[in-house]
Amino acid sequence: MAQHAAPASRRRPGGAALAPTSPAVVLPFVAGTAYGFWAANIQRYGEAVTGGNIALGFVTGILVAVLCFGIHQWSAAQAGRHFFARAGAWGVMAGVSIGFLHSLADGGILWSVFLGAFIAAGVFIAVYYRYYSASEYV
Repeated sequence: MAQHAAPASRRRPGGAALAPTSPAVVLPFVAGTAYGFWAANIQRYGEAVTGGNIALGFVTGILVAVLCFGIHQWSAAQAGRHFFARAGAWGVMAGVSIGFLHSLADGGILWSVFLGAFIAAGVFIAVYYRYYSASEYV
């Protein structure tokens, strides 16, 4: 008697490991490195480098890289849906990042908040438009 073969199990595309040279890994690393150097340089005020500057650069750089990577991975898993939440995550990330950098440069707190909110709104609109228009072809 012939038996039917069991269907081959499907591998989920999300289960594969990312190559260290893939853009999903390289871009957050570069963004975190640039942000960390920028934050540390702003905090110096043109004076000598201190341990606090180095720590600030490392902490902010790692935080930005991890958040960029995490938002990108979550956003890729939500392809075709949740435009508002995905765009909101990128908008909040950009707004808080820019507001924090401006506050390091001894900007007023209200101006830093306003600048961060303005950047967040602009990024939200741009990313929402990108996700919404890209979903038409999925």
